[in-house]
Amino acid sequence: MTPTHGRGLLHLAAAVDHEAAYDGGRHVESARLAERGGLDFVTLGDSSGRPGPDALAVLSRVATATTRIGLVPTVTTTRTDPFRVQAALATLDWVSRGRAGWWIDVSPTEDESRPSGRATAPPAAELWRTAGEVA
Repeated sequence: MTPTHGRGLLHLAAAVDHEAAYDGGRHVESARLAERGGLDFVTLGDSSGRPGPDALAVLSRVATATTRIGLVPTVTTTRTDPFRVQAALATLDWVSRGRAGWWIDVSPTEDESRPSGRATAPPAAELWRTAGEVA
């Protein structure tokens, strides 16, 4: 594959995780800094086992404050219906004008299984097989 934009196959990214930030402002600032620095995309982790804002919602806010940088939230397939995953990612892609990505993850611990109504976590291999089907 021949590079068409002079950058080659290397892509630069930064995580904009801020565990104590609940207003989104720090995420916006970090994404803007990454965009000014020429990075290609930012990621934002998420887990059903920890408190905090939803990565998709936060990056939807970041989308309106940035113009070029890609936005890649972690979305677990363990507790979310495939249709809802698709709809949420399509919405992020729409509000960002085509800059959405998806960091696929599963929730393999007991603490992460409880919010979805499961008493025990299925084996990791089963969770990842399901994640592959969703993708």
